[in-house]
Amino acid sequence: MPRERTARAVIDTVTAATIGVLDLLLQRGTAPVVFAAVLVAAIAVRRTFPVASAALVTVTAFVQWLVIPQVGLLAADLAVPLAVHAVAAHGPRPLSRAMFTAGLVGAGLGATTWPPVPEADLQSHLLFGAALAALVLAGWALGALHRVREERIVALTERARLLEVERDQKALLAVTAERTRIAREMHDVVAHSLAVVISQADGGRYANSPEAAQQALATISETGRRAMSDTRHLLGLLRAEDSRAPQPGLADVSSLVAQARSDGLDVDLDLDPGLTLAPGLGLAVYRIVQEGLTNVVKHAGPAVRASVEIRCTPVELLVSVIDDGRGAAAGPGTTAPSTTASNASVIGGHGLVGIQERVAAYGGDVRAGPARAGGHELQARIPMLTP
Repeated sequence: MPRERTARAVIDTVTAATIGVLDLLLQRGTAPVVFAAVLVAAIAVRRTFPVASAALVTVTAFVQWLVIPQVGLLAADLAVPLAVHAVAAHGPRPLSRAMFTAGLVGAGLGATTWPPVPEADLQSHLLFGAALAALVLAGWALGALHRVREERIVALTERARLLEVERDQKALLAVTAERTRIAREMHDVVAHSLAVVISQADGGRYANSPEAAQQALATISETGRRAMSDTRHLLGLLRAEDSRAPQPGLADVSSLVAQARSDGLDVDLDLDPGLTLAPGLGLAVYRIVQEGLTNVVKHAGPAVRASVEIRCTPVELLVSVIDDGRGAAAGPGTTAPSTTASNASVIGGHGLVGIQERVAAYGGDVRAGPARAGGHELQARIPMLTP
């Protein structure tokens, strides 16, 4: 703050000049000129070099007391409290206490010079010494308060800086989490749609009748349009930060299963129509079922039958997608059809990672692997924290 520094410099200059003039007026001879010059220099730099300033003032005051006895009030008597204030405000804490003690000692020595008459009584000396001690105490107290204020300002400034850094980090984490969420949603939409498209395209290649091939092409077209619509919706979320467009939930699971049936998958749904879940949990259930059906289409093989079960008890929510196909049940030497990926890709795919992240957010766990009766099973268990 340049304006504040300029004001302090002006104050220090005026104070130093005043001390110098007082020293010249209160004394006679050539020695006062030297003392005045030293005091002016010391007071002028008391903020920048508080220790050096205090040392010069202390030595000058003591020398004046020795060289010019019984002269009465000295300018050094006023310079000492200023030096005590400077050390208390800007100097090291131990030196601040030492300077305060030296100032009190100086007040006691200065009391012997007032009144400047040999017949002065003890009470006059004591009153003058008490006045000097009060000035020293006031200078030290005001300096200590100034130090506390400056330290508090520094602490508040640092705290504000740390809070700003923390806010920026939280914003960055929020952006990263949102990008991860949208990437996961994009994967769920695109992977499911592409799995259906690939399955129908492969089926259409080997269709024995034009009607079957035409039906496969129609399914591919419809699935592509749905994927395009969902992708545009997700991209819209990226463009509009305040968008609150509805997300799929538990109520949309039936439509998801119906789409799978229309795509040629034989799938059953076991879901209590009266079951209600929180929106976030409902979205997680929807994505679990979507990922399970996608894996059935991609890996279970032809003529597969699947079942979706969503069951809620007071203890936990169970979501499972089971098929009787050959995808996960195939042994190491079994050769799957060309549209089937290896079991390792099923287990390690990004879709399952996203499902695990969703379920883990609610304290649950996911199991993906061979089912007991054959085929493949994707099962998620989520504890119900509230009745």
